[in-house]
Amino acid sequence: MENRLESLRNEIDRLIYKNQPKESRYFVSHLYGVSQFCVLLAVRRSLNAELAATCGMLHDIYQITAGEREKHAKRGAKQAGIMLERMKMYTDREISIITTAIARHSKKHAVHEPYDEVLKDADVMDHCLYNPHFPVSEKETARYNNLLRELNCSAVGLIAAL
Repeated sequence: MENRLESLRNEIDRLIYKNQPKESRYFVSHLYGVSQFCVLLAVRRSLNAELAATCGMLHDIYQITAGEREKHAKRGAKQAGIMLERMKMYTDREISIITTAIARHSKKHAVHEPYDEVLKDADVMDHCLYNPHFPVSEKETARYNNLLRELNCSAVGLIAAL
């Protein structure tokens, strides 16, 4: 069986380098970071790690291809669905789980389905851990503090480790 996640990553890499050469480092770092944090959280929460990683790889696809952030979650969900259907490697149910998580990932204040929460939490982790000296945004503070508790960490410990 072909490795779906690597096939998807190859597709994403083509989009990143084609559409955003000036911001490639950010997009590569962020998409792969969120995808990896999705795996960590999915394993911890007994969810399918590959589906979670797929959510992470695709969550900002609209920003990559359109170069804009406005309504990127909803627009990205639609775009991701088209890509996954074209790849013919994912079931309709899997595509629904992935696209729903992408569509909701900007709603950090709300609680949704398990894969939605994994993606939101992984996105916050990547934002907050990209550079531990940067302040945590106000809209992500509560979610970030909950994640630190879940993972038995503290922000002070993270900064002290530097």
